[in-house]
Amino acid sequence: MLLSQEQEFVAQEWPLVPGERAVKMHLEEPPNGINGNTGMMLALHGWGGVYDNPDIIAFCKFAAERYNLIVTSVNYLQSGTEWTEHRDRPYDHGYLQAMDAIGALYTIREQLGDQQIAFSEHRIYSVGGSGGGNITQMVMKLAPHTFACGIDKCGMPGLTDGIAYGTGEYGSHLDAAYSPDPDAPNYLTADMQEIRDFGNLEHCRLLHQANPGLQIVIIHGVADPTCPVVPKIRQFANMVEAGIDVDAHFLTEVDIDGEVVANIEHSIGNWPGLIARYADEYLKEDGKFARQTEGPSDFMRRETFEYPTTNGKHVIDYSGYPTIAFVSA
Repeated sequence: MLLSQEQEFVAQEWPLVPGERAVKMHLEEPPNGINGNTGMMLALHGWGGVYDNPDIIAFCKFAAERYNLIVTSVNYLQSGTEWTEHRDRPYDHGYLQAMDAIGALYTIREQLGDQQIAFSEHRIYSVGGSGGGNITQMVMKLAPHTFACGIDKCGMPGLTDGIAYGTGEYGSHLDAAYSPDPDAPNYLTADMQEIRDFGNLEHCRLLHQANPGLQIVIIHGVADPTCPVVPKIRQFANMVEAGIDVDAHFLTEVDIDGEVVANIEHSIGNWPGLIARYADEYLKEDGKFARQTEGPSDFMRRETFEYPTTNGKHVIDYSGYPTIAFVSA
């Protein structure tokens, strides 16, 4: 391998726990080596998972070989026991978590540049399940010029009130431990909730304007008791209204084949089988609808990008290591 498989990099500071914060990642390279058409992919575990789970590592190897990619699994903010042992800290839900994943790509890209290793800046993808599906949505949003395709497998439908406050909306057990009380230390502001909604129509329009060729694939069971499908379909509708190309598969009983689709609840089936079935044509180098970006990535542009919200704007800065900040109006 040209790059170290196990790495750690310094990520953006988390205001809830000030100080330097390190993020681990695991890398898999294509078995035939890196060439000028080798791209990159994020493989993102779910809420409470860890980056070196054997299933994630196996998928990284699968995708690296099948699609000619450098695939990385990232131990983003609040992975594993960091969430379960500190339930007094509300769940980040795709904000700094997405920036951690983007930071992993930045780190890999810098290493490739330092070693003068040619790769394809235009073949950058993300795949995630559950919480990782939500982060896949968010990396596409927060790096709006960078991704050619993102595959969201049963991801959360944004930080809805039901998930934010644990009200059990649509039967979901998810509780990100926020409060609607402005005086509470875990208060969820409108701005922080809005940026976490991938279906925000204004934000979808800005994303589509920045990256008109972006391909999104949604794979979601209609009986998912964890990540409710009703608000997910609302997100999907806004993506389509904004002009984003979304290949959505809302799976019903007719899709269960016992081989790739095991159920229409939250787990659905195995990652390699699902990604191969629903995304091969976008990810394979010779795929019928193989996706690549046309313009420079955010890493190449080294600019800022802004998403307006009720009381200000969120600014993502790519002048160096990528960071995000809210700027009040």
